[in-house]
Amino acid sequence: MSLRNRSKTKLTASVSDLDKARLQDRYRGLDFTHIDECPRRVPVRIGGEVQGIRVVPRAGSPSLEVTIADGTARAVAVFLGRRGLPGVVPGRSIVIEGVGRDEDGRTILLNPAYTILPS
Repeated sequence: MSLRNRSKTKLTASVSDLDKARLQDRYRGLDFTHIDECPRRVPVRIGGEVQGIRVVPRAGSPSLEVTIADGTARAVAVFLGRRGLPGVVPGRSIVIEGVGRDEDGRTILLNPAYTILPS
């Protein structure tokens, strides 16, 4: 592919496609399972960028939901009984280790171990 064709492709691509490609390039080669290939009911290690954080009630107590994306899909890490996690902010890279499951069409990991990656 010539340089001219490559630059034309970037100019005609949507913002979401460019963002997905950026995330896939950023996490390529690391020892993670892609979120879209994440098996259910098996311990997994996924990594991605924090896309959103919100506090929601679950069973009468607050829970922190952290949405992460790696360019292939999104997953939600749910920390029960928490209102915040120091250093976990949108745009930050994070590694999540836990057992994935489906809930309302989303990949959910309850109370996973997490590691914040350097910027």
